[in-house]
Amino acid sequence: MEKSEVCLSHPAKSIHGQAKQEEEEKEEKHDKKAYILQLPDHIIVEIFCKIPTETLILCQCVCKDWHRFLSDIEFMRGLFSRTHTCLLVQGNPQIQCPWGWQIKHTHFLVGLKHKWNGNHVALKLCRDPIFRTGDIHIVSSYNGLLLCEDRLMGSVSLYISNPITAESLAIPKPSKIRFTNCYSGFGYSPISDVYKVVLINKPNNESKEPGARVLTVGCTTWRIIEGFEIFALSYGTHHNGFIHWLGRRMDSLGIFAFDVETEHFQQFPLPPCQFDMDNVPNYKLGVMKSCISLTVHSLNSVTVWMMKEYGVKESWTQELEICKNSGYCRSYYFKSVNFTEEGKVLMLGRDGCLGVYFPNTGGFAWIHIDGISWNSGALVHVPSFVSLKDVIRG
Repeated sequence: MEKSEVCLSHPAKSIHGQAKQEEEEKEEKHDKKAYILQLPDHIIVEIFCKIPTETLILCQCVCKDWHRFLSDIEFMRGLFSRTHTCLLVQGNPQIQCPWGWQIKHTHFLVGLKHKWNGNHVALKLCRDPIFRTGDIHIVSSYNGLLLCEDRLMGSVSLYISNPITAESLAIPKPSKIRFTNCYSGFGYSPISDVYKVVLINKPNNESKEPGARVLTVGCTTWRIIEGFEIFALSYGTHHNGFIHWLGRRMDSLGIFAFDVETEHFQQFPLPPCQFDMDNVPNYKLGVMKSCISLTVHSLNSVTVWMMKEYGVKESWTQELEICKNSGYCRSYYFKSVNFTEEGKVLMLGRDGCLGVYFPNTGGFAWIHIDGISWNSGALVHVPSFVSLKDVIRG
């Protein structure tokens, strides 16, 4: 009969003793966590939701636990629905090089809850490679994603970008047509949960084919939409599940809406204002106060019209008129950027200056953002931490 050997230097632990040790190790590991991460998850969510977006972006760099928490897809989607709108500004700070001064395109994120008096420090977005190279023009913003044009050496490339997560995706070029000959649009279908890019020919397109092409983001094949032939006069604006363009169909001018889900077009009427085909840049289609808007620049004023009831001609209402003869507006060409939550109007000047107009008092103030000498573009943007990999289907 064999004798069993017992190791005296490492006596066997009882089940109770092992459980106690595991509990002590768990408590020790818990105590080493940052105090905020020792709170219940729902409390952490409430805290993070109250932190300004510019600060929350920096919180990802604090530690691995915060980065993991702020990268959770469900938390980020919930946070997005409660995130305040920001202003995405394309600034052009001057940098000194060995051969002299050079203008470098840089993008900044500015919160819209500022009081807009004095200088403002903005969060610089420069991690995405497409923002560090080329001549980037931001076409539109939706769900935290940007449709960008890279205008390099006379050609144009399209990208989908999330400047917060520093990710971008190149859009494949269609055959028999160039991006430079089209006005693009970017939209989302909540039913199919897909993003789409749409191209509509400009009137000066040498192909003279007034059709539209659609690409589901993540795919490689463009589809031609037939049966509704239009020429676009502006970039597309997404609202209410549709992408909208100022356009022309035969001899008819109007707003043409593309249903992202069904891929069908319909035409909406313009507001009751004089539309000059020879000065299309004087008309800016957008979204303000959750309504389709049209900003009209005339010789003497800037007027903002809003379609208060979607698709209804009679609901067009003149929401705002700013006289250009007033002191700050004289000789400036302004395009309205957006209304803030407090009802102020952000405006970008032809000379690259950013200002805010106060409709209640008629006052005006220039906005000086730290590190920016002048601005070449600005649009409203709701930042999102959700990765492109989680929102785009291949």
